[in-house]
Amino acid sequence: MGIKKQTGKKKDAKPGAAEGQKRSKGKRERKDRVLQARVSEPMYEDLVEQARRLRVPVSNLIRNILEDSIRMVGNIVDSSLDIADALRKGADEEELASVIGWQPMTANRRLPCARCEQAIEKGSEAFTSVTAPGQRTLVICGKCKDEIQEP
Repeated sequence: MGIKKQTGKKKDAKPGAAEGQKRSKGKRERKDRVLQARVSEPMYEDLVEQARRLRVPVSNLIRNILEDSIRMVGNIVDSSLDIADALRKGADEEELASVIGWQPMTANRRLPCARCEQAIEKGSEAFTSVTAPGQRTLVICGKCKDEIQEP
């Protein structure tokens, strides 16, 4: 009888429980989640037709739509916060001096005056700046407009 050398692993053997546990404790694979949603029949037909035109699976189309929508909403929220911060931030004299003119307006919501930072109440008269492209728009109260335009 000949003696066979054992390598410890069989060619077709599946990993044992201990070996599988070692893998699960280490780096885990990221797995996608399944999301189910009910849609109307016309929306379903539109999605299937759009996927067919783009030659992609419906699931990929929906995933792309969701990702794009989330990104777009995030951009809108970020931009809105930037606009709100810009409106809250007072204007310095150099910025006020660069204004070409002041357009009268009625405030549609409560705003801070860009010069004195006092509240401009909804429905009251305010003035918005007319500026060169690329400069931020300022909103000021009537009192500040009068003070700026004094000779």
